[in-house]
Order: sequence, then structure tokens, then C-alpha cells
Amino acid sequence: MKTILLGLFFATTLFSHNLQHNVSYEEGVVITFQFVKEGDFSYQNYEIYAPESIVPFQVGRTDAHARVLFLPDKKGIWKIKTFSEDGHGKLININIDKEKHIEHGIQKSDTILRAVGGLLFLFAVFGGIYYINKKRKDI
Repeated sequence: MKTILLGLFFATTLFSHNLQHNVSYEEGVVITFQFVKEGDFSYQNYEIYAPESIVPFQVGRTDAHARVLFLPDKKGIWKIKTFSEDGHGKLININIDKEKHIEHGIQKSDTILRAVGGLLFLFAVFGGIYYINKKRKDI
């Protein structure tokens, strides 16, 4: 009985290292930055602030094409602050007038399927060990 409980405990800890992802195709806000004469603003820092928030909603660097992409989750004025190491930058306000409902989740069916498969595997292994031990005792 102890081995079964120990096996179940270790089976549940195996899923803590399972990196999952969720791909969603939704309307996002894409902002492209560029200098008029000098051109490129790639890989520069940015911060995005949600309406009425002092903590950044998102921080990062612009991509290879000097774009910032974010998915707002509420209406209001969003502030985007970009800045480079040499002091150039800009603060812009974007008004989001539609309510955005973004689902943050994982594929639960995949996780449940793996958990059930792991438990069945453990029961098969321990059942086989039990069966072999019982046959040895009967001989």
C-alpha cells in the first residue's frame, strides 16, 4: 500500500515540469516605431501601462521590425513608453474603446489525458509486481 501511495505522489509531481502553451488568434494592438531619417528602432526597451495603473502591464524590447504587440484586457487609455539606451524615446497614449476578453489557459484535455495515462502505467507496473510476488509465494 505504501508503494502505491508513493507511486501516486511521484506521478503527480512529474507534471509540474510540463511546459504548456496556448495559441490564440485574437485582435491585438501592433505599434511600429521608426526614425524618420535614421530608420531602425529594433530591440529597444518599452513599457506598457494599463489604464489607471502604475505597475507595467508588459515590459520588453521591440522585435526585429521595431514593433510592439500587446493584447489589452480592458477599455481605457493605455500608455506605451519606448526608450533607447542613447536617450531617444516616446510616450504615446492609445485609446481602447472595446472590451477585450482574452483567455489565458492551457489545453486541459492534454494534461488530463497524460495524468490518466501515467496512473494507468503505474497501476500496470505495480500490478505486475504484485502478480509476480503472489506467484512466487504460491510456489
